[in-house]
Amino acid sequence: MLPLLTIIHPLVDACSVSVLVAGGMSWERVVAYNAMAFALQLPLGLALDEWPGFNRCCFFAGTGLTLLSAVAAAFGFGGWSVLVSACIGNALFHLTAGKHILETREGRAGPIGLFISTGALGLMAGQVWAAQAATLCLSFFAAALGVCVILAAILSRKISFFAVPAPRTASSPESFMPMLVLAGLFVLIVWRSWAGLFASGRSAGDCAAMMLVGAAVTFAGKVAGGYLGDRIGNCKVTAFSAAGSAALAFLCEPAWVAAWLVLLFVAQLATGPVLSLVYDKTGRCGGRAFGLNCLGLFMGSLA
Repeated sequence: MLPLLTIIHPLVDACSVSVLVAGGMSWERVVAYNAMAFALQLPLGLALDEWPGFNRCCFFAGTGLTLLSAVAAAFGFGGWSVLVSACIGNALFHLTAGKHILETREGRAGPIGLFISTGALGLMAGQVWAAQAATLCLSFFAAALGVCVILAAILSRKISFFAVPAPRTASSPESFMPMLVLAGLFVLIVWRSWAGLFASGRSAGDCAAMMLVGAAVTFAGKVAGGYLGDRIGNCKVTAFSAAGSAALAFLCEPAWVAAWLVLLFVAQLATGPVLSLVYDKTGRCGGRAFGLNCLGLFMGSLA
């Protein structure tokens, strides 16, 4: 199911961001969007780790809420209720899909990096195209998402889609050293989130074509980093990527396009490896790991 989830990911993000854009990009709505779509995933993840049998129904609830919100916005129904519905749906989808991939792929960085990678494409599409033709974009994204959700529903009746994984023996996350490492990883997630947004802010005046190239480079970096981490080690890739994100934020000027894109690629390499490391240090609990990662991303956006 990894390919289908990877396709659904940008559609969910495009629908959610299009709902945000269609209703007006005020700072209150942007902060509320980030809080609900990202920070909400940790408490939901803790709950799903306790009751993993609900993962499948929460997945369809999330995609369904996102779809209904996009349809409502396409018909001119805006306001906070539609935005809240889209954000909760967004959070439920990301969490359930991320938890499923982490737990059924043994926490490997490659699969989770691949899943996350397409989100940048959906966010870019929603931000750029919805600002030009919100109704058309919402209709297109909602139709595509609806087809994929129907396909997922059909496949889920034939294969073990979102089956509860067998219990695993893992190191206890309550012991001191794993907790210390986990705290360091969380700080790193916050840092990378802030550095990425800071770097993007410095190039905010770039044209739509540059935004498309940047989204494509981000996609490629997340995919490559995950599978590279599985091959040579997550810690090595994470350290190299963290150095690249620092150079991107503080040393490289956006006008140096080639160097900027190379460092953007390097900065994205740690996405999958960091999540894999967090998964291991949380006792291999997919909901807790994915939720902590998203909380870090949210905190970095506020810094």
